[in-house]
Amino acid sequence: MIRSVFRAFKENPWLIYVYVLFLFVLIFDILIYVFGDSVFGFREAGRRNSPIDRTAAQFEEKFEKGKYISFLLLGYGGAGHSGGNLTDVIKLLVVDSSLKRINLISIPRDLWVAIPVRSDKSEYFKINAAYAIGLDDRNYPLKEPPYKEPLGHFNLSKKVIADVTGIEANWVVSVDFSGFSMAIDELGGIGVNVATSFDDYFYPVKGLENETCGASADEIALWHEKYSGFELEKRFVCRYEHLHFDKGLAQMDGETALKFVRSRHSDTYGGDFSRAERQMAVLQAIAKKALDLGALDDVASFFERFIGSVRTDLKAADLVEMLAKYPDIANYDVNSIILSTDNVLTEWSGGGGYSLVSKDGVGEWSIVKRFILEEMQR
Repeated sequence: MIRSVFRAFKENPWLIYVYVLFLFVLIFDILIYVFGDSVFGFREAGRRNSPIDRTAAQFEEKFEKGKYISFLLLGYGGAGHSGGNLTDVIKLLVVDSSLKRINLISIPRDLWVAIPVRSDKSEYFKINAAYAIGLDDRNYPLKEPPYKEPLGHFNLSKKVIADVTGIEANWVVSVDFSGFSMAIDELGGIGVNVATSFDDYFYPVKGLENETCGASADEIALWHEKYSGFELEKRFVCRYEHLHFDKGLAQMDGETALKFVRSRHSDTYGGDFSRAERQMAVLQAIAKKALDLGALDDVASFFERFIGSVRTDLKAADLVEMLAKYPDIANYDVNSIILSTDNVLTEWSGGGGYSLVSKDGVGEWSIVKRFILEEMQR
């Protein structure tokens, strides 16, 4: 069956770009405010709050007719990272053949949702915990069978996302930070155009998340009284390293590229738009390097090198069938939909910390489903 996929890649070279998009978009924590001339033609949605009177039944009708297929894209820290199985990047990619459009729905990791931890009980968590709970049969032994290993993490993630959006994902594609780094290292590194020089003095060092940095218990207690959030974290200076990037073409290995796209705390180049710009620069560099290496000349070999960096329930047969159903998918527009407090969500602290809920209330998702449907059909 794998050979069938390779033949499909040979016959449809553009699929290499679709694969690269799937692999890297889920790692990039994209809050893209993209304008009309963006490299992939994204159109930002999610800035209005004018849901229309429709229901998720329209989704079901389109899925039954085969007009929609969907992928749940998840990015997580992985082994060695605090909360390594929490999916801090959550995207739902929905292909609409009737409108020839790929909808990329960004779902915030802080969404407060009900997760079925037993057959007779659900408990509220942030949505990024669903994948981790699906993997954890020891602490959650009474989950329903579909939510236990070997596919519990996929099935539970699909279930929770469907509750919120009304869309049941056909497949899950997930990757951790090490997979991202490994993929770039497999390319032999990439040349990234850095738009502006910048420094980030607070990039987290893996494995030092709980270091006291020589502070006494009394000092730490005082810090907790005086500070909170990131201001508190900044007291523990040994937990962070200093990043510096110069403007111009920079050769990056996988670890450096990961730091480049994840960096958040630059005073001059650290905002959401700047991060999106950096992430797009890396994506362009990956595509260029793949072409330079002759990816389109030996697509099968290229695919084989990178398939090991993701975890997915997408089978070779599914990929071949998708190619047959959507032969012109490379020409589809990409529509970005962002769920946020600008439209259907609101901040909430009832769970003991910062989280987000629907403007209709905790566990009420009708407004979210209607909003997504409207934005997909605009």
